[in-house]
This record gives sequence, C-alpha cells and structure tokens, in this order.
Amino acid sequence: MEKSKLLQYYLAVASVYHLYLFFHPYTPLSYVARIPIFDLTQVVRATHVWFIVTAGYLHSYVYPPRPSPFAGYLIAVLALIPTLYLIPHIGPLEILFVFLAYIIAVGPLTARYKKELDLVGAAMAFLPYVYLVVNYEQLIYRAVTPEPWDLAMGWGLTLLLMGVVYRFVGGVLSILALIFMLYNMFGFIFPPPWKIPGFGVDFLIGKTYIETEAALFGTVTDVSVSYIVYFAIFGALLSSLKLGDKLARGVFAVLGRRPQSVGRAAAIMGVVQGMVSGSGAADAAYVGNALKDAFRKAGYDDVTAAGLVANVGTVALITPPILGAVAFVMAEILAIPYAWIMVMSVPVIILYITSILLYNEYYVAKVGLRELDIEKERLLDWFKNDGWAGVLPIISVLAILFLGYTITAAVVISTIISIIIAFFTKTKPSGGAIIEGLANGFKLLISVGSSIVVANFIMSMVVVSGLGTTFSVFLMNLAKSLYVALLFVAVFSLILGMGVPPTATYITASLLTAPAVIRFATASGMPEQAAVLATHMFLFYYAVLADITPPVGLSNFAAASVFGTNPIDVGIKAAKVALPKYIVVALFLTSYESTAILIMPTLLTTGVQFTITMFTMKMLLTLGAIWAFTIANVGWVAGRDIGTLYRLLALFTGVLLIAPSWVLNAVGAVALAVFYLLARFRLL
Repeated sequence: MEKSKLLQYYLAVASVYHLYLFFHPYTPLSYVARIPIFDLTQVVRATHVWFIVTAGYLHSYVYPPRPSPFAGYLIAVLALIPTLYLIPHIGPLEILFVFLAYIIAVGPLTARYKKELDLVGAAMAFLPYVYLVVNYEQLIYRAVTPEPWDLAMGWGLTLLLMGVVYRFVGGVLSILALIFMLYNMFGFIFPPPWKIPGFGVDFLIGKTYIETEAALFGTVTDVSVSYIVYFAIFGALLSSLKLGDKLARGVFAVLGRRPQSVGRAAAIMGVVQGMVSGSGAADAAYVGNALKDAFRKAGYDDVTAAGLVANVGTVALITPPILGAVAFVMAEILAIPYAWIMVMSVPVIILYITSILLYNEYYVAKVGLRELDIEKERLLDWFKNDGWAGVLPIISVLAILFLGYTITAAVVISTIISIIIAFFTKTKPSGGAIIEGLANGFKLLISVGSSIVVANFIMSMVVVSGLGTTFSVFLMNLAKSLYVALLFVAVFSLILGMGVPPTATYITASLLTAPAVIRFATASGMPEQAAVLATHMFLFYYAVLADITPPVGLSNFAAASVFGTNPIDVGIKAAKVALPKYIVVALFLTSYESTAILIMPTLLTTGVQFTITMFTMKMLLTLGAIWAFTIANVGWVAGRDIGTLYRLLALFTGVLLIAPSWVLNAVGAVALAVFYLLARFRLL
C-alpha cells in the first residue's frame, strides 16, 4: 500500500477517535468501565497530543517540508542548553532517549537521514504517551519531585512537539518557547525588575509534563481537544463531499458575472464557511480552490487574488457562531460565556468584510477588469440542482445552537448530518471521499494543534516566572498613557504575529500586556469589566491579523499554495488589503464610548439605550474611516485615480473619524464628504 494512503488512514482514525470521544459519555461502554483514553481528562489530552505529534512526523515523512535551516540551527543551540542541564538528573538510558528526541526535533538539518528520523520520531512519540497513560496517578503525586524517566519522557515529548511546530509552522514559535524556558532557568543573571531566582530544569520539565492547568496538557490544549478538532473535521468534510462547491454556485447565481462578483463571492463564501469553520488556513484553501478559475477569468493577477483569499480566510476566526481557537482560549482565560464573544465579534466581522469588499471594488475599478465569461445559473435551477445541500449544514449548526446545545454538539451533529445529506445529492459520495474528508480534517489540525500545545508550554513558563506582571509594570512605566500603550501593544502583537500563529500570539500578548492596558483603561475612567473585554478583543483582533501577517501567516501559505505563488508576496499583498483593519482596531479602546462598538462592554456596565446610541454613531464613523483608508490604500475614488497628496489627505481624514473626540469626528465626516464631492465633480 502507498505511503500516502497509510497516512490518510491514520489521519482518518485520529478523526474518528475524536468524533467518538464526543459520543462516548452516551454509549453503554462509558457505564461498563472507566477507560482512561476516553474518560480521564489528562489522558484524553495526552492522546490528542500523541495523535498530533505522530501525524506530524508521518506527514513530514511522506511529504517532506522545507523549514528554515537558520531557525533549525537556532532551535538546536537553544534546546541543547536545557538538555545538557538535564543530564545530571537522569540515567544513561534516559539520556539516550532525550538526545534521540533532540536529534529528531531538528531532523531537517540532517539532510541525509531526515526521512528516517521522521519515522523514528513518529514511533518515539508513543513512548511518553504510553508512559503517561500507565503511570498517570503516580505522576500526579510526584509532580514536584519527578523521577528520572518522568523527566526524560517530559522533555523528550516537548522536543518532539517543537520539532513538529518547526516543520509545519516555522521555527519562531519553538524558539520563543525555548527563550521563555531559558529565562526561567537563568533569570537570576538579569538586573531588576527582570531578575528572578531561577528554577531547576527538573522542576520546569516536571511541571510542563504533569501539570494540569498551564502545561503541555493544560487548559489551552483542551481548547484544541474540545473544539478545534471538530471544526477542522467538519470543514474538511464539507469540502470532500463537494457541499462547499454547491454553495459557491449559489453565490454566483445571486451575484452575476460582473468583474467585482468574484471578490464579492469570496467575501460571502468566507463568511458563510466561517460560520461553520474556525480555521483561517482551511477557509482560504476552500475559497481559493472554489474561485481560482473565476479570479483568473476576471483578470485578477494571482498575487492579488491570493491576498484577497487570505484575508477572506481569516474571516473564519471571527465569524460566529464558530469562531477560531483564539475565541475559545479567550473565553477560557476570562471565564466568560462564549456567547459574549460571539456578540462582540458581530460588529468586528461587519467592519472586516466591509474593508475587504471596498478594497475589491476599488481595485477592480482601478485596474479595469473584465466581465466573467461564465454561464449564469438561475437561483431556482441552482436550488433544484443540489444547491439546497450546500446550505443545509449551515442551517443545521445554527438550528442546533438555537435549541440550546453547545457549539461542539452543533458541529459534531452537523458533521453527521452533512454526510447523510451528501448521499441524497445527485453526486453521491464514495467511502473514499468520506475518508479523505476525515483525514484532511486532522491534517489541518497538525499545525494549529501543535501551535496551541506549545503556546500552553509558553503559558506555563510565564506563570512560573511571573513575567506577565513584570512586563506589565514595565509597559506602564514605559508608556505613561493608554494611547502609547496601545501603540506599543499593537506593534508587539504584529511583530509576534510575524512568526507565531494567532492562538499563540493572543496567549503570549494577553499574558504579557493585557494587565497594563487594562490598568491604563480603568485609570482613564473606563469601568473595569468594559476595560477587560475591550482589551482582550483588541488583542484578539490583532492575533487574527497574525494569520495574514508575513512572513508566516498560515492563511497566506494556504492561499499561495492554491494559486501557486510565493507566500511572502501573498503576505505583503494580504497585509496591504488588511491595512484599514490594522488601524481601526485601536477604536476598541480609545474611549469608553468607543467600546460600544463591541456591544457587550457598555451593555454590561451602562445599559441598552446608551449602547444603542453609541454603537450606531461609532459604527457609522468607523465605516467612514474604513472608506477613507481604502481610498488612501488603493488610490481610487469616484471613478478616478488620485495622487499621493490626496491619498495622504484621505488617510488623515480616516484618522479624524476614529479619534476619541466628537469635534474631530465631525471635522473628519465633513472633510470626507467634501473630499468625495470634489473627486466626484473632477475638482481634485
């Protein structure tokens, strides 16, 4: 049997395990015996991580990646330090195991044996997993005083996990995790306020392997186990069963053949797919594959098309009811209802989509693209020709949520319903299509899931060192004001996002910067609850932008792979398309009135009438600002090209519209109206 087929079957089995995990409490088996891999939280999380690590190395063996050698050498140097410090605490066999894991983690650097090392890595991942399953109860009692094999298994698994992240996401996240660990080990050499006592490598490894809150199998990892895996499977099955294609036909049946229709269709499909997905990369791949030919027929160049698709893909992370992993982590960290985040995300998605649509309209007009050469299908004909099957899965998710079930239940049940629906269409799926969907679903989880687990490791290191509090105090002393702090945090998040996926970006930024921003916001008169929600939504939004921020940006890579273009070029174009979104996010925290745009901060602290009034006014001003920023970005307004000076004026007008001053807002609104009229009547 082909290697690729074996890999597909393994990935499908991983998906089936997780689907069964949801139904297990309702099966007779759950009443007969207590089975650790189904019933014990810590073991379930460990099983999830084992599937991810093994799948990562098997996939790397079949489809060798090409990660950065420089990042690999840096990981090798940084990881060697705790590995050497661990030697006095373990015996000869344990040392052999750890060093083998170390070599495998940076396997791509050993060009001659990297494929063999990937196979060994897949096999080795089973050892720390079985060790934890067998010794689970004993490990809990010796968390503070771990034994040699506890340390070897813990550090070996950590190295193997970082190796997966290095192969699939890039080296930055693993490097960041190792830097945080080294800070915990050698923090005593730093001057105050950064000085800490320093912790032994045995303590740190014992904590990350056995701890139940902030560690490899901690609460953040549970987000991947309980939510993300199901969204990935659901989205992949919709694609393999061709239900997504049926939806795409319906979108064109509504929009027609105008050149702008392709970009509009991408935005609509991104929102609709985002309602039932949660993976930016998956949605970018789905929308890109569905519309690639249409983009080319309309005359879009591949880089621009991929940049638009990458932006559309990130819509999945902020579109309710199924938001991305960041939203679930945020709900977990703040201990707030997930429904609050869904409500706050509605205005965000409106602004986000408006920005993409405006860019598309102005780009098409400026470049002068042609009408689509496709046959327009009538809406009724589309519906009769299996179009209904593309809509039912989305209706299913919304209906189940409306009935009061959890988001996980809605997704899992809708996954089963989607498979059943597919058999009632004219193009009945084969068993191979279902296996392909299950396999692709878990394949999508390799990069996201491994990143989440390493982010949990970082969280553990920050908690141990107390770095979050230290960094917040430093930020308060450095910034002196809320606006400077926001600028600093925005830049910090973007730099972090250049090499780290959204979930890890949010976790790291919230741990280090959120306390300081919240203090600045409350000092300006904002109620604490409003400040907390607005601050974390600010960080949430910038974490989402990490998905399209080069050089990493998983949505960029997904879109680039579809269109066959350079991911860095796509990332630069995607960042340009997203430019207004980078700016308007500051509105969330510039004043208490501005938080009304998120609805929940003012609704919980002031009331309905104030929220409605402020929301309406701020929403209109922000939409105007996005319009002004798009004019400046594209250099086009009212059917004509404009020069650099007028683009700068449009940019300045947009800033006035989101400034925390009603007077400046009024000036900006008048200026934008005058600017448009002058352009409209050719007076510029």
